[in-house]
Amino acid sequence: MKNILFLFLALTTAINAQQNQVNNSNSSVKLTGTIVDSETKNPLEFATLIIQDNNNPSFISGGITNKNGKFIINDIPKGNYNIKVEYISYKTYYLNNVTITKSKNLGQILLDLDVEELNEVELIAEKTTVELRLDKKIYNVGKDLTLNGGSASDVLNNIPSVAVDAEGTISLRGNNNVKILINGKPSTLSGVSPEALKQMPVSTIQKVEVITNPSSKYSSSGTAGILNIILRKSKKTGINGSVTATIKDPEYYKLGLSLGLKRKLFNIFSNVTYTDRERPGYSLFNNDFFDNSNTKIGYENEYRSLDRNYKNLTINAGIELLLNKTSSITNSVAYTKASGLNYTGIDLNNFNTLNNTTINRSRNTEEDSNEENIRYSLNYKRKFNSKGHILTADYQYSRSFELEDRAINEVILGNNNNGLFEEAITDDHQISQLAQLDYTLPFGKNYNSKIEVGYRGVFDNYNIDYTEGSIINNQFIKNNIYSNNLIYSQDVNAGYLQFAQGFNKFSASLGMRVEHTNLAVLLTNNNSTDNKSYTNWFPSVFLSYEFTNKEKISLNYSKRIDRPTAGNLNPFPNRVSKTNLFYGNPDLDPMFTNSFEFNYLNKWDKITFNTALFYSKTEDVIHNVIIETGETEIITNSTNTIAAPIIAKTKRNIAEEDRYGLDATVTYVPRKKWRLSLNLFMYNQKLNGSYNYTNNNNQLINVDFNANQFRWTGSASARLPLMYDINFQTNYYYIGANNNSQTKTKALDRLDFAFSKNIFKNKVSVSIGVTDIFNAYRRYSTSNLDNSISYNELQSDQRNLRATFTYKFN
Repeated sequence: MKNILFLFLALTTAINAQQNQVNNSNSSVKLTGTIVDSETKNPLEFATLIIQDNNNPSFISGGITNKNGKFIINDIPKGNYNIKVEYISYKTYYLNNVTITKSKNLGQILLDLDVEELNEVELIAEKTTVELRLDKKIYNVGKDLTLNGGSASDVLNNIPSVAVDAEGTISLRGNNNVKILINGKPSTLSGVSPEALKQMPVSTIQKVEVITNPSSKYSSSGTAGILNIILRKSKKTGINGSVTATIKDPEYYKLGLSLGLKRKLFNIFSNVTYTDRERPGYSLFNNDFFDNSNTKIGYENEYRSLDRNYKNLTINAGIELLLNKTSSITNSVAYTKASGLNYTGIDLNNFNTLNNTTINRSRNTEEDSNEENIRYSLNYKRKFNSKGHILTADYQYSRSFELEDRAINEVILGNNNNGLFEEAITDDHQISQLAQLDYTLPFGKNYNSKIEVGYRGVFDNYNIDYTEGSIINNQFIKNNIYSNNLIYSQDVNAGYLQFAQGFNKFSASLGMRVEHTNLAVLLTNNNSTDNKSYTNWFPSVFLSYEFTNKEKISLNYSKRIDRPTAGNLNPFPNRVSKTNLFYGNPDLDPMFTNSFEFNYLNKWDKITFNTALFYSKTEDVIHNVIIETGETEIITNSTNTIAAPIIAKTKRNIAEEDRYGLDATVTYVPRKKWRLSLNLFMYNQKLNGSYNYTNNNNQLINVDFNANQFRWTGSASARLPLMYDINFQTNYYYIGANNNSQTKTKALDRLDFAFSKNIFKNKVSVSIGVTDIFNAYRRYSTSNLDNSISYNELQSDQRNLRATFTYKFN
C-alpha cells in the first residue's frame, strides 16, 4: 500500500509538472524543504507531502523526501494551498492557507512521534516513557519487565510521584485523595478499589495520564489530582490477540486472553481474565494503658493473621461501528464475578503492670464473600472537517452487589464454655449512571485557538445493609443495636467552559467549571437523615512556553474538591475486633484545595529532566483521628476479670493544610537498550487544627492536631541487556516516614527485579521476577493518646516470585 501511494504521488507530480510546463510555464514556482524527526533531528526518508489548491480542490500535487529528508516539488502554479505532511508512526503535520507567489523554501519541518499509533502497530517502547502536555503528563506503558504478569496497581506504583503503600492505598505526591478513572470515566467496578486494581492485568493498559492539577474540563473530585488509566484497543486489521499465563508463589494463578477483530466498518475488542490467588499477611496491635496520673495500668497485645483467598473472572468486550469517515459509535460491556474466602485469626492477650498474663482469648473470623458487577458504556464520536473539531457523547450504567457473610467465634481461654458465636452479614448494592457531552471547536490561523464546552452528570445510589447477631442453639438471634441499614445517594451535575489560545511558542488556557451536588444519607434503623445541597465554582488557568521542541515550561492553577465517601459517612462501627473499632462520620463536609504548579522539561541527547514545583492549600481537611471512647469490654475467665479499654478510629474535618514541594525525574540512556531512571519527591506539610470530643464517661477530650513535617519519597530503576538477548530490570521504591500530632509512621521500602527473553521470532515472551526481595514492605506506626500508646504493624502482601508466559498472534 505504501509503495502504491509513493508511485501515485510520483506519477501525480510528474504529470502535473508536464502539464504545468505546457500551460503554466510563466506562472509556476518551486517548493523545497526538509522533513526530520523532532527529537533526534534525523532525516525522514519517504515522508510524503500532499498539496491541495484551495480554489481548485481537484488539483492535487505532492512529493516524497529523499534519504536526506529533502523534497523538491517543481512547477506548482501560483496560488493558495493546504499542505499535509505524513510519515508512518508520526503525527500528521498541517500547514493551511499557504499563499505561494514565488519559489519558496519551507525550511525544516519537525514531525512528532505518534505514541498512540506506535502502540497500535505494537512498536511499543522498551520502557515507560513520558510526554508533558499543557495540563497532564502521559506515561506510556512499555515493555517494563517488572510489570510482566502484573496488574494496574503495579503500573501505578511504577509511575514517578505515585505510591502504593502496604495496604494497597494509592497516593499521588503523598496525598491519597486521588481520583482514579478508566478511559476518562469513573469506574464503579468495586469503586476502583485497591483490590479491583490488582485484578486488572497490565496487558490491557496502554497508558496512564497523570493530572496533578486538572483543568476545568475534568471532574473536580480528588484534591490530589487524577490518574486516568487508558485501556488498549487494537487497531490492526484482521484477527489479533494474545494469551498470557502467570504463576506466583505465594499461590497465584492468572490466565488472560485478549482478542480483537478489525474490519473496514467495525472493530471488535475483548479481554477475559481469570485469577485464583491467596494473599497471606498479618497485622499487630500493642496497646499500653495509663490512668490520669500517667501510671501504666495494663497492656494488651492483638495479633491478626490474614489468609485471603480470591477467585475473579473479568470480561470486557465491545464493538466500535464506523458509521462513516467522520462518525463512530462504540458499545462495550464489562462484567466481573468474584468470590472470596478470607480467614482472620485474632489472638488477644491482656497483661497486668507486672507483665503477667491476665486473660488470653481468640476471635476468629471466616468471611465468605460474593461480588458481581456489570457496566454498560455507550460512546458516540463525531469528527468535523477541521482538525480537532470533535463532538463526543457518553452514557454509562453500572450496577453491582456484594454479599459478605462473616462467621465469628470468640473463645476466652480458661472458661468452660464453648465461646461466643456471632454472624455478620453485609449486603451492599450500588447503581451508578453517568451522562457526558463534550464539544471542541478549534478556530483561528492554523486552528491554534479552541473553545471547549461540556456537561457531566454522575448519579450514585448505595444501599448498605448490615445485620449482626449471635448463634444460640444453632439459631440466629439478630442484635438490633449493632445492625443497621445505610441508604446513600449523591447526584453531581456539572458544566464547564474552557478557552485555549496559542501564540507561536506560548499557549494559554482559561476555564471555569460549576458543579451542583445533592447528597442524601438515611439511616433506617433510627430514621435519621442528613441531606446536603451545595454549588461550587472551579476556575483553572494554564500557561506554557516552549523554548524549543525539547525544552518547555508551564505554570497552572486549579481548584479541587474531595467529597466524603459512603463508607466514611456510615456511623456504625466495623467490629472485627471488639476493642479496636472503625466507624464513619455522617457530619463530614467536603474539603477544598487551591493548587499551583510550575513544570520544567528538558531533553538532551541521552538525558531527560522533568521537574515540578508545587503549592496547595486545603481547607476542612478530612483526617483520621483516634478516640479513647471511655468504654470498656468486660472479659472474664475462671480466675480474672478485666475491663479492656475500647479505642476507635474515625474521620473528622479538623484542619487546614499547606503543602509545598519538589517533584523531579531524571532519565539517562547511555546506550541502546540501556535505561536508568531516578525520581525524587519531597514536600513539607503543615497542619493547623484541633478537635474535641466527649467520651462515654462524660469527659471532654481536647486534641491538638498542629503538625509541621518534611517528607520525601523516591524511586530508581535500571534496565540493561544481558547475554543471549536476555533483558534485566530492577526497581527500588522508598516511602518516607509520616508523622502527625497523634501517629508516627516509619519509612518503608521495596526492591524488585526481573529477567525477560523473547523467543520464536518475538511471538513468545517469558519472564521471571521477584517482588519485594527482602520481604520488607510493611508498615510500622505508633500512636500517642492521653491514656494509651498504640503500636501497629501491617503486612498486606508478602514477597512473591512469579513467572509469566505471553504468546501474541495476528
